Amino acid sequence: MTSPFDWIDKDNHDQINFVKKYIARRTTAGSMPNSLTQHLNSNAFQGLHECLKTLSNDAVNREVSRQMKGAWKTLQHRRKNGNPVSLQMPKNSLKTLNTLAKKRGQSQGRTLSQIITEAMDNQKIGSAQALRNQEKLKDQLDKQHEKTQQMEQAYKLMVNSLMNTLAEEVSYRCRLEAFVGGWEDTPLENDEKQLYLNLVEKSISEVESNISNFTSLSSYIIPTFRVRMDQQAIINGLKESETGLL
Repeated sequence: MTSPFDWIDKDNHDQINFVKKYIARRTTAGSMPNSLTQHLNSNAFQGLHECLKTLSNDAVNREVSRQMKGAWKTLQHRRKNGNPVSLQMPKNSLKTLNTLAKKRGQSQGRTLSQIITEAMDNQKIGSAQALRNQEKLKDQLDKQHEKTQQMEQAYKLMVNSLMNTLAEEVSYRCRLEAFVGGWEDTPLENDEKQLYLNLVEKSISEVESNISNFTSLSSYIIPTFRVRMDQQAIINGLKESETGLL
């Protein structure tokens, strides 16, 4: 199995010492992945090189190896060519850098390099989190859009069902008037009132049946339809008001 740390030469004592210090430094700074630290601790009886080679070839270990290898190459380059970089820093920043370097037991240049690396790591983490948040928001918007489309379709079906019911009711009324003549204002008798209320209940039940498949909508429309039918009956003197207001 290929290991991300195959580039480490176990016979290069200088490189092995560098790797040990690199791991210890990042562990102290809290920037070493917990999985790698736990693996090293649980396999302390092995040599460092053998222990690193048994790590899985996953994204976390590959990233640690990439950064470690880059730091090793930078060290080799500086040893060979020196450090040509010269930076001008405010006194307060330079003082803070010097304090931090002493605390870590290393040079100011190495400390500054670590700070830059850590800042880049944090930026990558922040970018990844922002991308996850963006994907989560997009998923929520897609679900909301789908729900809205479903509601719009339900409304269209509801309106169509109610229009069909209205057309049937108008047709029944026109046919009835064609048979018995036009509308008369003659008050209904008691028996006729009860017949009227029975017919109203039958019509309401038919409307409920037509829209019973639209639970979320019918729960609002059906009670309103019943209330309106009750109001009409009260206005026309066919039913007594329970509140006495009509």
